[in-house]
Amino acid sequence: MAAILPMEPVRAEQGGGLLPLNRFTLAVWRRNFLTWRRLFWSSMASNVANPLLFLFAFGYGLGAVVKEAEGIPYFDFILPGMMAHAALFSASFETTISAYARFELQKTWDAILATPLRLGELLAGELLWAASKAMLASLCVLAVGIAWGGVPSLWGALMGLPVVFVASLAFAAYGLFATAHAKNWEVFSYFFTFWVTPMLMLGGTFFAVDRFPGWVEALAWAFPMTHFIAVLRPLTTGHWPDPLAAALHLLFIAATGALALWLAKRRLTRRLMT
Repeated sequence: MAAILPMEPVRAEQGGGLLPLNRFTLAVWRRNFLTWRRLFWSSMASNVANPLLFLFAFGYGLGAVVKEAEGIPYFDFILPGMMAHAALFSASFETTISAYARFELQKTWDAILATPLRLGELLAGELLWAASKAMLASLCVLAVGIAWGGVPSLWGALMGLPVVFVASLAFAAYGLFATAHAKNWEVFSYFFTFWVTPMLMLGGTFFAVDRFPGWVEALAWAFPMTHFIAVLRPLTTGHWPDPLAAALHLLFIAATGALALWLAKRRLTRRLMT
């Protein structure tokens, strides 16, 4: 296998685009799904229970003090933020901790790349799988919100699901970028401390970003999470976003995700050649 692996990155660059979708990509997705199926309950506990706890703690705890935010009942206001948080955490965890284990510890990626499957197809499969898990986590939060009457516009929330999927793909790509550059597990503490946590706290999850000082608000808009919530919140609350503004928000998310994926693929190609 050692003699084969250095050649795989060369094959990975032969066509297929940045996000190839074919039977090999789906095979990676299916492989991860079958593994996850045996760990369903522990996975649900880590990826779903965490945002749900935030939802109840802030929605009802802080909501008892803060009745409204931007003219919206606070529980309704925070629900899309928790949907975004669920997607962010699930996609980020899957493409960092879990993906790094498959790459470095279990050597699963080495075994996969010893087959006719290319690196781009492997990364596309990992990306789609992480986005699928993120969608599930976000849907669980939405289901709780519907049950508790925290979704004023059910149709708008359903319209927002494609937005969740696009953002989940981007969040997964950021995680793959971190994994591609990680030399040990400690690297991910930087990723979660200086990327995931600031997005959660500054991205409009718990309150509007215009509450911050000007320079902090500018920093908040540099995070994709802020753009994600800026589209999702109006949809779930029945206040339809401006189409042009929504398109620009989504373009920012997609562009940063594509850049992160391209850089991750480039870095992994070099690492697998050495």
